[in-house]
Amino acid sequence: MTEPVKALARTPLRAVTLSTLLAAALVGCGSDGPDRGRVLGLQERSVSLAVGGRFSIAVRDNASAGDYWSIVDPKSDTAVVAKVDEALDLPEESKTSDGVGGTRFYTFEAKGRGTTAVTLLNCYRGYCNLPTISDENRKLVVRNTYTVTVR
Repeated sequence: MTEPVKALARTPLRAVTLSTLLAAALVGCGSDGPDRGRVLGLQERSVSLAVGGRFSIAVRDNASAGDYWSIVDPKSDTAVVAKVDEALDLPEESKTSDGVGGTRFYTFEAKGRGTTAVTLLNCYRGYCNLPTISDENRKLVVRNTYTVTVR
């Protein structure tokens, strides 16, 4: 990894942006991997798809640095959309270097017509679980809500 990329990866929010862009670029190249459908980029907060369609949310994930993404309440309506896969894709360099994060993909399939939401939380270094949290640490906790419409 080049020095500028390493510097970006050290900052949680910038790392999310970097990995999301890389993941979106890789998905467009085609592969023999899982059917992730449309991969949402960092700024995309909504998706519309037909019953049976798939979409994925890609986020930078590096547990060794304190990243911890999870799906949180309110949970999505499973009659509209259901999670079918969760996978962490690691780069080649993770085999030779410790502490290298990857891209976590949450993949969903449209089950029935309607609108619902999927909410992901990055509880960076557990800051969101502290009884009191400083303004500086609060900036590192990221909650993303995605609106899903199945037509």
